[in-house]
Amino acid sequence: MNIAIITSPFGLLPPKGIGAVEKIWYYLAEYFSRKNICIDFYSKEESANSHHSIIIHNINGYQRTGTLIGDLMKDFCYSLIALVKLKPCDILILNTFWTPILCVLFKWKYKKTVYNVARFPKGQFKLYHFIDRFACVSSAVSKALEREIGRDNRIVTISNPVELSDFKYSEEQRGEDFIIMYHGRVHPEKGLHLLFSAANALYDKYSNIKLKILGTTKVESGGGGEKYVNELKQIAANVPIVWIDATSNPTKIAEELASCHLYCYPSIADKGETFGVSPLEAMAVGRTVIVSDLDCFKDFVTDGETGFIFDHHSEKAINQLQGLIEKLVVNPTLRKTVGKAASEKAKQFSVENIANQYLKDFTMLLSADKG
Repeated sequence: MNIAIITSPFGLLPPKGIGAVEKIWYYLAEYFSRKNICIDFYSKEESANSHHSIIIHNINGYQRTGTLIGDLMKDFCYSLIALVKLKPCDILILNTFWTPILCVLFKWKYKKTVYNVARFPKGQFKLYHFIDRFACVSSAVSKALEREIGRDNRIVTISNPVELSDFKYSEEQRGEDFIIMYHGRVHPEKGLHLLFSAANALYDKYSNIKLKILGTTKVESGGGGEKYVNELKQIAANVPIVWIDATSNPTKIAEELASCHLYCYPSIADKGETFGVSPLEAMAVGRTVIVSDLDCFKDFVTDGETGFIFDHHSEKAINQLQGLIEKLVVNPTLRKTVGKAASEKAKQFSVENIANQYLKDFTMLLSADKG
């Protein structure tokens, strides 16, 4: 089996890239290559070097323009060039806006197409007539796609993986500080104002609370910018905050996660979050996570068992979050119990398990014509 993967014009593959889609497909490609499957990546220039059975085809990529029309124009150019460069393959995996439309012009180069639905549908999927499989990253995304195009046997749900060789269970470290961590883009849609408000309200009572924030703040990288960072600092004016620049190094991320006592991902992006790899990585390390009440998190967070959920839509959202944090600050036994359950749950999302789900589906797609 030969697999070709076209990634975004705006994101780099690891080790330079920090984007979730690029990271996930690189993990999967490494597993596929160990099964003697040839992989061709078509990705933004300056991405990783070719190795083993993975060949990287560099394409002149772009920075985001800040406008939808500008980004779509750049996506069109990049997608067309990628398809022109495309070598014959069995499975073509697509991640850009335009490739599902343009691919029909290159039908002789591939046998089956798989579109990785890693964003909520916004009307464009009615244009994607030539796709053989829509692989949705969560049940929430699958339901949204069904609402857009109707019930369709091309839709399957295959979750994003977590690399368990990097994110391993570890016992909570003792220390004077109680560290609450978040990692991801530092952007208003991530709901960090809720976390900062809750931590600030608790600080007088629990003066050992410290926030650790790992992620990009730069607008060009998807962050909210310096103005937003200053707003957060003002919200939690009394709380010590450790700011760590975004990194694509999984070992570094895992080390930071292992150093925290509680993990919080308070996203308010109802139509933005599609799965939630970040809290799943924290769960794999064995940390108790608190997440907002988004459907995508419910594929792996069961409230009170593998993590905790608060209602981010409630007028008392900050109070709910504050109460959960306090409950976990004073109860290390509960943190340990839920953290262990979370780590076991994360094993279901190992790269091996998710990659084999894809391979099974690819085989089924390729055998359909023979039947």
